[in-house]
Amino acid sequence: MSMFFRAKVTPLPPPPPPPIDVVLLATLVVLACFTLYLLLTRRTEPSAPTLEASCRARSVPSFKVMDVVQKADKLARSGRRIYHLEVGQPQSSAPRAAIERAREQLSSDRCGYTAARGEPPLRAALAQMYKDTYGVTVSPERIHLTPGSSGAFTIAFMAAFDVGDAVAVPSVCYPCYRNLLNCYGCEVVPLPVDSRYNVTAKELAAGQRARGRAGLPPIKGLILSSPANPTGAMLTPDELRELCALCDATGVQFLSDEIYHGIVFEGAPRLACALEFSRKAIIINSFSK
Repeated sequence: MSMFFRAKVTPLPPPPPPPIDVVLLATLVVLACFTLYLLLTRRTEPSAPTLEASCRARSVPSFKVMDVVQKADKLARSGRRIYHLEVGQPQSSAPRAAIERAREQLSSDRCGYTAARGEPPLRAALAQMYKDTYGVTVSPERIHLTPGSSGAFTIAFMAAFDVGDAVAVPSVCYPCYRNLLNCYGCEVVPLPVDSRYNVTAKELAAGQRARGRAGLPPIKGLILSSPANPTGAMLTPDELRELCALCDATGVQFLSDEIYHGIVFEGAPRLACALEFSRKAIIINSFSK
């Protein structure tokens, strides 16, 4: 005889759901692990190289006059009336004859390359001007024309000086002398000025002796202007003669900036050209003044 008993089974109640903060925490952990996995396994692309200005470009400060011109121009465009005293240019326009000649050349559609050193007729006329004005004979072959005197400074500095050469300038001078020389890798040597804001043979000789005592390389070049920018100081003909003689005797390349010739007060010393006293000097001149 068999007996079968049917037991009554009571199911267990479902477990209570986890608290909501536990669910959120677990979700955040999973997301964090997945994000970390993506960061560790993704293929990184190389970043593009950055382009920077050269060290020499970054070492040259801005030309403060042009900074003022830019601000003045902005004020003028906003309706302000501006009196320009920041740039060294006369208030007068170009000579009428020059304007008419330029108009004639433009109307003839004469646009194109010219001789690298400038038009021969113009160079011949400039040579005649130096003979008439200063009594010096200059071959047109020695005259080079550039679009602006800044181009002339560039050519002269690069032709006369190598990287590392020491070039003297007056301690008070046209700022772009320093900027250009620094850009070309030259050592700028400021020379103290005398009581009239000039650098004469005396100041140059003192600078040469000081470098000799310090064991420094000799001064290779000198550039200054007479009348000077920004002081207006002028060398007398005798001072210019002595300066040229010292430069020639000691192997210093003299660059005479004569851009402001013709802009003098009554009673000023006679405007002498360095070519009157030296055939080795480099003269920088310009139509712009």
